[in-house]
Amino acid sequence: MKRKYSSLVALAALAAMTLTGCIPSPVDIIDAYAAASEYEYFLPSGELSSGNTDLELPDNYVHAALSGVRGTMLSLSGDRLSIKRLSRGGDKPMGDAGVWTVFVYLCGTDLESDGGSATRDLIEMQHATAVQPDLRFIVEADGTYEWKNDLCENGTKKRLYIANGYTDVVYSGSSKGMGRADTLADFLVWGISNYASQYMALDLWNHGGGSITGVCFDETDDNDSLTLEEIDRALNTAYGFMTDRFEIIGCDACLMATAEFANILVPYARYMVCSQNVESGYGWDYGSFAEALGDGRSSGADIGRYICDSYYKACEHSREDEEATMSVVDLGKLDDFLKAFDLYAQDIYEYAGNGGLTDVLRAGRKALNFGGNNRTEGYTNMVDLKELLQHTEPFSSNAQDAFNKLEACVVSVVNGYDFQNAGGLSIYFPLSVRGSSELNIFRNICVSPYYLSLVDLCAYGSDSMGDINGFDFGSWLGSDSGFWSGGILDGYDFGYWDDEESSSLNFDGSGTAISYAVEPALSSDGVYSFQLTQDSLENLDTVYCNVMMSYYDDDGTEYMLDLGTDDYVDMDWDTGECCDNFSGYWFALPDGQPLCVYLSEVCFNSLDDYYNLYTAPISLNGKVTNLRIKQSYSLGGMTTEILGVWDGIDEYGSASRDISQLQNGDRICPVYPVYDIDTGDYVFDYYGDDYVYDGNSRIDEELLYEGDYYYAFQIYDIYDNALYTDFVLFGVDSDGSLYYYE
Repeated sequence: MKRKYSSLVALAALAAMTLTGCIPSPVDIIDAYAAASEYEYFLPSGELSSGNTDLELPDNYVHAALSGVRGTMLSLSGDRLSIKRLSRGGDKPMGDAGVWTVFVYLCGTDLESDGGSATRDLIEMQHATAVQPDLRFIVEADGTYEWKNDLCENGTKKRLYIANGYTDVVYSGSSKGMGRADTLADFLVWGISNYASQYMALDLWNHGGGSITGVCFDETDDNDSLTLEEIDRALNTAYGFMTDRFEIIGCDACLMATAEFANILVPYARYMVCSQNVESGYGWDYGSFAEALGDGRSSGADIGRYICDSYYKACEHSREDEEATMSVVDLGKLDDFLKAFDLYAQDIYEYAGNGGLTDVLRAGRKALNFGGNNRTEGYTNMVDLKELLQHTEPFSSNAQDAFNKLEACVVSVVNGYDFQNAGGLSIYFPLSVRGSSELNIFRNICVSPYYLSLVDLCAYGSDSMGDINGFDFGSWLGSDSGFWSGGILDGYDFGYWDDEESSSLNFDGSGTAISYAVEPALSSDGVYSFQLTQDSLENLDTVYCNVMMSYYDDDGTEYMLDLGTDDYVDMDWDTGECCDNFSGYWFALPDGQPLCVYLSEVCFNSLDDYYNLYTAPISLNGKVTNLRIKQSYSLGGMTTEILGVWDGIDEYGSASRDISQLQNGDRICPVYPVYDIDTGDYVFDYYGDDYVYDGNSRIDEELLYEGDYYYAFQIYDIYDNALYTDFVLFGVDSDGSLYYYE
């Protein structure tokens, strides 16, 4: 028969040629089905929407993806974690000895429509197969408004066979949302039934959002994504057509190296390859598969290491290596870790419930976190599991064992300088739960009933400002608790997880665990200070300063124009006394315009080596985004530079995939939120003037313009609630001197 191939040598126009050949022989799917037909949860429902009309499915073919069937059941047996997983009792290779088949679920989304990232990776895949005949890629391509090549088609699902340096379109049909479990399941059943080989991998390609929102956000289907539950159900369907596991299941996407995701994958794969942090736009180097095979490496662990190393090299080339992360997890060792982690979680839960909640929350906030986790860029609530165990070790006699078993699971990890201590796996921790309904999702993916209870307690404590007397400590620990072995906990009140975040400044302290021993006041010599009660000090997370500019509109009405937050404060953590040390200097663009910057993270490598990360809302070439700024401190002094721009976490929970580098000629326009001076209510955004970037990424702190400004303390409790002191008015003279008004 005739087949159309494309050489994929350019982004916009791809040369096509016609060759004669045969699609590789299909695997005997009847045997594959028989291998799984005795699995008690493989229930009949739904139809397969396959593009291959030659593929005959058994009459009793079923869709576990549609029936809600999952491959793992977690429950309590007595007071210990019980794990039941799909198992064949032995794996058998499925065909094509020595060949690697990589199934790529390519949800193009804005990564393709804006920048052609998916097309670039298709080119990489084709080039990789040209030098390695034992490698092939089977791709499902959809989920974007606009493709940057002539092979794929807008509004159409394409299935591609990439081998021997050519690309064959083997199916073309109607789009179906790539955030749906049955779409992924159909692709896998079709692909495995036609192109199985001795070694197989699955790559979920797109944006990722971590454990709560998942991966593969389809921009043509309301940004619907594959949740972890949906991935589980899709893989369960494919399981019935396999006699072997995938060597690798991974995500060429952000934030998916999580304990919750790894737990889902155990029945289906030997290794997981993912990133804890935001991925660079370059993503995986698909040539690494060919390089590994060329070096005689064929195991999932070996291929995973090549993916990690090549990814890091690419990040070095694009100057994104400092925040790079990628890890390989041995899923066969995960159960040992989970059982140890459950013992640890029981210790921490009991400690938190007996007066140690503030200690646990503070320890969780000290751990490395990934994906913004601030009010400007959004929250993922993903923290480093290794550091969480380390910071909470004083509260659990089982922390060290869990730590050791975690390290045994993570067989390879590459980290950039900023995340050099990251351990290779993240876990959900409630850094902020406002405006979310996360518990309904989290309870069905959490890896431990005791950890679920701890997270629930943290959320309750946040809502009640530390008063946990009304908390139901047995909610998730009974046989009918609804912990994700199956049942639904009828009548459970999730209300305290659903508080809406206010856009107004909180001056009266309502909803916070903060109170004053000495009220904020401005002294006669211009020092602004306050003192907290000892109880408040126990609940204190941090204190920032907030600076605003006095701004008058055309009608003469005065507003406060926000310049953001920084750490120009002196806080005594023993006495609770705090005073300002502000000198009138603030981050500014080279043309002198002050930026609205928010201190988002303080990271210590040592007492003499640490850095602050800032985010600044801007308009870049007419599109609103965030400028990321890094201020580093070491024995050699202080340096401040622009890292690039990052869109943050969108309303759907999708993390922007990379921190984009500024280009010469980019127009940067500062954006400033504006607040009502009397009520503290947010009113509108004010846009500054365009500054044309000239390639110099250095940024300095400059003395503020002559004029009037407002200064307040922004006091955060450990539940992420903010209290503002009253603003004091100060002025900056033309000679640079700073003075306060009475």
